Amino acid sequence: MNMALPPAAEEQVRFLLNLQRLLEEGSFVATYKHALLLSIADVCVEKGDDAGGRFRISTAELAEKFITYYWRQAVPYYSTGRNQAGAVLKQNTGRQAAVISAISKAREDHGNSLAQLKMNPPAWEALKRRVTETIRVMPLWKLQTVGGQKLEFLYVGVRGDETVIELKEGVCYCLRLFYGLVHELVRGAWLRFVRSINENKSLLGTASDLSDFMFGSGRAALEVYRQILIEYQHGNCFYCLRPLKDRSDVDHFIPWSRYPVDFGHNFVLAHGACNTRKADRLAAVEHLEKWCERNEMYGEELTVAFQERNIVHDQKASWRVTAWAYEQAQLAGSFVWRQDDELVKLTSAWRTLLR
Repeated sequence: MNMALPPAAEEQVRFLLNLQRLLEEGSFVATYKHALLLSIADVCVEKGDDAGGRFRISTAELAEKFITYYWRQAVPYYSTGRNQAGAVLKQNTGRQAAVISAISKAREDHGNSLAQLKMNPPAWEALKRRVTETIRVMPLWKLQTVGGQKLEFLYVGVRGDETVIELKEGVCYCLRLFYGLVHELVRGAWLRFVRSINENKSLLGTASDLSDFMFGSGRAALEVYRQILIEYQHGNCFYCLRPLKDRSDVDHFIPWSRYPVDFGHNFVLAHGACNTRKADRLAAVEHLEKWCERNEMYGEELTVAFQERNIVHDQKASWRVTAWAYEQAQLAGSFVWRQDDELVKLTSAWRTLLR
């Protein structure tokens, strides 16, 4: 029986070169291709593995990620310091992208809350079906076209009526291994494309906050999480275990810079000093053990609390993202943060916690 293996170093380099070529030379008339690339990478992180084999993704899964990416972009953009009305940014060179229009309507109907929309199954499924159809008809079969020719390094055999695509051997592995780099490359290309559209130029000017507007940032308003988490941490800092008193920070346990999605179960409360010293590093294994214990013990209660406040959450995905982040850190020989200014080498002990 032939077992897949992780791609060799040369194949990994070829993957990155193909991705770079696709972004530089591919024919882009809309941002759908950018969203598709990021969506595929996200599903690989949340549901894939590092075995190196083929990996199947449903178009419905891609549609969910599409909606998540475009949700924050389907509102008017107001450029800082410019005296003009805001407008929803154009995402293609013709009429406004159909996905943006559909999501804008969904936001109006559900109080701008994605979590609230998901709690209305008929409306959520209807939007997913519409976006799924757009993905099949447009970017899925056009994504790997460069200079009028096919560059099928991600997947093959797409006809336009797929419900599932199968990534080629090594692709899921590479997207997980190079996730941070892939995100930076694709988001940079997406931003440049949006800036290049004539209708957006007068609105954007020299705006420097476009990235935060389109993709969010680790500085997003997180007050709603504090009210939930304080109870499950018994009023203490998650890291140093001392009382939080009046001030505390809501910290991304898996840093935003490593995986920029706000899953409720990922958050912890910490002293500002602990949060600052941890920065964009992973936490040491003893902190990971506490995070696992909390989510195993209170995961269902947290889910209910997040649902009641219309907060996006996915405990299973958060768990898998955490395992992926520690796997990549160990492969890189990374140091993790323990306390104060102390960094320690990550050992394989984390595997027993995230098995």
